[in-house]
Amino acid sequence: MRLDMLGLALSGTCFVHCLLLPVAVLAAPTVSVWLGETERSVHWLLFAIALVVTGWALLTGLRRHGVAAVVFLGGAGLLIMMVGAAHLFGPSTEVLLTLTGAGVVATAHVLNLRFCERQPG
Repeated sequence: MRLDMLGLALSGTCFVHCLLLPVAVLAAPTVSVWLGETERSVHWLLFAIALVVTGWALLTGLRRHGVAAVVFLGGAGLLIMMVGAAHLFGPSTEVLLTLTGAGVVATAHVLNLRFCERQPG
């Protein structure tokens, strides 16, 4: 359950990152050059962290509550995030995909928490 809370915090961080990064890039052109070089690395690093935390939390929850749909929902969210991190489409689509994926993953964590709370022990 602690991992679900961490997963929710990471999803929230992802939202803030995706929404504020374009503002920061527009406000500071010198920073945008540096961010352009590391953006892909940062996205893959954040995705890797989300993958580990979400996978561990949802699989642990599955063993406790047995609702596989929560794992599939989280997996779908991670897949959407991965497509965004892969930069397969333009920047606006990348942000939309990442935000959508993070929202789906957050929903899976909330459901996982609720199903785990219903189980004894």
